[in-house]
Amino acid sequence: MKAASRLAFSLLAVALLACDVPRDADGTLDRVRGHVMRVGVVNAPPWAVDSGGVISGVEPSLVTALARELGAQVQWVRRPAGELMTALHDRELDLVIGGLTGGMPWAKEVAFSRAYYTDTIVVGVPAGTVMREVRGQTVAIEDGDPVAAELRKRNAMPVIAPDLARASGAVAAPMWRLAALGRVNSGVVLQEQKHVMAVAPGENAWLVRVERSLRARQGEVPRLLREVAR
Repeated sequence: MKAASRLAFSLLAVALLACDVPRDADGTLDRVRGHVMRVGVVNAPPWAVDSGGVISGVEPSLVTALARELGAQVQWVRRPAGELMTALHDRELDLVIGGLTGGMPWAKEVAFSRAYYTDTIVVGVPAGTVMREVRGQTVAIEDGDPVAAELRKRNAMPVIAPDLARASGAVAAPMWRLAALGRVNSGVVLQEQKHVMAVAPGENAWLVRVERSLRARQGEVPRLLREVAR
């Protein structure tokens, strides 16, 4: 192969490899590194808690760790969920957190990370109780819990309880909450909710960096959830 041909081949190979390198359409990763990370927060305990002007919860802990890795400061932004997603789409924000799951309707407007944690919602029962299915059973739920639709689909009767810990009988709850509610897992799985974070569309390098940090810390999530449940 002649020198000119070898050079052309090498340049083509480099160009092809470069196509596989994630890039940001708006340079989010470079802009955030060493500067400010603008994070929209949906109040969704225990995933994100906005109380008394203080942001806490599972996902703020993960975001704070990411900011520390990048030498960035976090600027928390509080607005209704729909407004936060619009701001993210318009690149006024770098990240949105707060109990987001992959099945949410905003998937066409923003980019969701890969699931960093799968929350398994089960029927919890008092110790010594046997329940093999929920058909015909009454199951206590929290007000607004979307699992009500799944219970009705299975011909069970969801009943809103002001406090699940004070409810009698079966409850619908994530597995990590059962001990705090005084329940054990019946083995009846109602839902699996895959938790994600959201970035602006086209910010591929930034998305990869967020996912890398989440993947490195996903083992911490059950501990953080248990601490919240105490």
